[in-house]
Amino acid sequence: MRILLTGIPSYLQRTVSGVNGAEVRHRPYFDEVRTKKELIDQVKKIANTGNYLIGEGAAHALRGHDVTYLPFWHLVNSRNSDEVYERLNEEFDICVFASANLLRPGYSADLEAEVFQKLNMPVVIMGIGIQRREGLKENLPPGTLKFLEVLKKKESFFLTRGYFTAEFLREQGMKFVKPTGCPSLFFAPVEMKRSLTALANPELASSQKIAFGGYLGSVADTIVDAHALLKPESVASYVIQDEVVAYNLSLPVDDDLPVYDRASGRITGDTAYKHSEKWQRKHELLVFFDTNQWRSWVSTRDLCFGRRFHGCIIGMQAGVPSLMIAVDDRMREMLEFIGFPYMEAAIWNREADRKAYLSSFLSKIDSQAVIDRYSACETNFRNALAHVGL
Repeated sequence: MRILLTGIPSYLQRTVSGVNGAEVRHRPYFDEVRTKKELIDQVKKIANTGNYLIGEGAAHALRGHDVTYLPFWHLVNSRNSDEVYERLNEEFDICVFASANLLRPGYSADLEAEVFQKLNMPVVIMGIGIQRREGLKENLPPGTLKFLEVLKKKESFFLTRGYFTAEFLREQGMKFVKPTGCPSLFFAPVEMKRSLTALANPELASSQKIAFGGYLGSVADTIVDAHALLKPESVASYVIQDEVVAYNLSLPVDDDLPVYDRASGRITGDTAYKHSEKWQRKHELLVFFDTNQWRSWVSTRDLCFGRRFHGCIIGMQAGVPSLMIAVDDRMREMLEFIGFPYMEAAIWNREADRKAYLSSFLSKIDSQAVIDRYSACETNFRNALAHVGL
């Protein structure tokens, strides 16, 4: 099967230097990331570093086939070239589009509609999900409605992040819709199961080497969590994903000054963000543009904990016990589908003794039941791919 893979990329696409028709040129190196401008530019390229796990999971699921990743920007920039699309339609048998929160009120999928209208091949939309489901039917942008109409008229397959998205797409008249979860869930199944087994341990509540994730620059929740779980002399390790472009975490220095140590992934420059004055522990901020480096670092932690789905999934991919705090319907849809233990933010945030609550929560986890559910979801994902011919 000759597969055109596009959409959300893996970190390997940081080496793409150009595309001509169906041919992709790669540099034999990654861009330098050292200064403030370089760091912010790298985050902007992916919008959220957690997205690299989606692209990596999608590509990994297609191994064994003849797969070429073409950046979506190339398909967009070439949409007025009949010659390019004629070549694409000759070179490939099927298109796989790695996606995430594509169905949401604030995003109009006009460009996706144009691109898929020009591709004369079956299309698989992998990992599609809904963001802000309340009133979605009434507030879905015209471009997204067009996108769905284009795919309704051709051979298309939707592999959704959960049940709610699947139900919504069926209501829109899509023929093949199957809930499969995010492709990042099945990148490292052995390590995921090891992580799930290790999570049922109340002593993890006393861990001092924790990888935290949340929304620094917006709310103080993670700072409060760190104070509740860590001793005064411990260091809080927080992994940034999109805070420097989406949540007002700033680097108040000149663009050309060094702020990042790529060997450790640590931000070394000054930072400024709302609630930073609340810190009562030493803390470090890290950001990773290479998922292998991220997994390597997180493997040194005893626990992954926080409000970021992929910030915890990468811990699980490294075999580290990871527990998520669900903050929105995106996370709930994914977590309820896959059956992973999680805590509701509204409940966790009002606990007076969070360490005791966490210990009690971990002691009640049925690891075998969770692993059985995960294994069934993995089989379901593989079967869905096989049905499509992948």
